[in-house]
Amino acid sequence: MTQTEIRIKTGMPTSTLTKHLRGLTLTKSVLKVVNSVHKRAEKIYMDARIDPSPEITGGTWYRNGQLDSNAVASARRRCLDQIDKLGIATADAIFSGISRDCPGVAYSIEQVRDILRTMALDRIIEEVKSTGVGEFSDLRAGRVCYRRGGALQGGMMEGIPCGVCPRIDECSPDGVISPSTCIYYKKWLQMDF
Repeated sequence: MTQTEIRIKTGMPTSTLTKHLRGLTLTKSVLKVVNSVHKRAEKIYMDARIDPSPEITGGTWYRNGQLDSNAVASARRRCLDQIDKLGIATADAIFSGISRDCPGVAYSIEQVRDILRTMALDRIIEEVKSTGVGEFSDLRAGRVCYRRGGALQGGMMEGIPCGVCPRIDECSPDGVISPSTCIYYKKWLQMDF
């Protein structure tokens, strides 16, 4: 509970409540203060014998209410190493590879999946479904797999001059600015793909 919630339920004045909470946390060690990742400005008071849930602390990837970017970067490197080694891999295969290659590191399968999702969102890797054929021949069809790639790709219109033209709104077939008078469009049409 936060100090505000305790004050509302007990009806104590703030100064008295602060004094009692300090005594219960520091002197008697009945309560402990936990920093929530959702409400960073407010401290949460809880029974000292109970561990806070991951929803409050942020889970594995948070330390003292702050994102542990070193742990995340390390996990990402390990996942990427496995993908580079295997080419295309499922989350289970990546998890098994990390467990085998780094016995001192204890990630859960859910933590590996979390890291893989973030890497896919950042387009470091691609999340694809196995077809069971070709490069996916070792994997059952329909399984979610991960592979290197996923580099940012522009939209379809980005490849042609019109897609990035700042004057596209003024362009018309009969206007001063038109595809027939556009030098960039003509150069693009003459390109050898």
